[in-house]
Amino acid sequence: MASIADIRHHMRVVSQTRQITRAMHMISTAKMKKGLARYEANLTYLTEVRQTIKDVLTHVDEGRRHGYLRRPKGKRAAHIIIAADKGLAGGYNSGVLQLAEEHMKAHVESNIFCIGQMAREYLERRGYVIDIEFAHVIQDPTLTHARQIAETVIELYNQNMLDEVYIVYTKRVSTMVQKPEVIRLLPVRVEDFDDVEASVGGQEEILYEPSVSKLMELLIPQYLIGVIYSALVQSFASEQCARMNAMDAATRNADEMMDRLGHELNRARQSQITNEIAEIIAGADALEG
Repeated sequence: MASIADIRHHMRVVSQTRQITRAMHMISTAKMKKGLARYEANLTYLTEVRQTIKDVLTHVDEGRRHGYLRRPKGKRAAHIIIAADKGLAGGYNSGVLQLAEEHMKAHVESNIFCIGQMAREYLERRGYVIDIEFAHVIQDPTLTHARQIAETVIELYNQNMLDEVYIVYTKRVSTMVQKPEVIRLLPVRVEDFDDVEASVGGQEEILYEPSVSKLMELLIPQYLIGVIYSALVQSFASEQCARMNAMDAATRNADEMMDRLGHELNRARQSQITNEIAEIIAGADALEG
């Protein structure tokens, strides 16, 4: 049995750890709410953009022939992979990174754009070459970050250096469930808007000014910015949910360990008292003898 001093030291360590995990749980809760608020604010804007694009694709055949929508299937793909900058988030990082690695294997040539230090470290350990790293993004994702990423992707795509672009992120289903997903960003397909209701009814052709091509040049980049920003804030919220769950489990484990150590401390005290009583009795017997 451990000594009373060792048990008390162990209890102090566990208590300090418990304070840290509780604090991290509270911080992650606040960050999750912040991320969800940003997602909801972006959702209205993104839905309007997607509705407008669907209106164009539904009523004007020329819209479907735009370069952002029509690109022969090629070998050169790019994967934007979003993970965390740190661990202590359960299986959050491993889930999205394993999905990204599996998806990349289906492409002959894949450029890797990393967001998050855990993504870079994971892929470099497996021999992948990181083409672009967007550092210090995932801890506080903003529209400015999304715009920078979208502009980089669009520039490479317009220069015919890429045939397909995918983003791998984690979708927050609920506080307890986070699901890694892959979304194709480019080329944009008509079926990408099947879940959106067109705001203009009927099948008659609509005249757009100055031209459909100019309109798509404006709308598609805004659509990509919205999707990338949505993926960033969803990943941010998912990371915080995963960390909340991990820290909550760690706090419960610490509580159980404190209870177990408390019982062990009581047994050690009882054993010490019993030994002291036995020594007193033995000493009294020796004096009488």
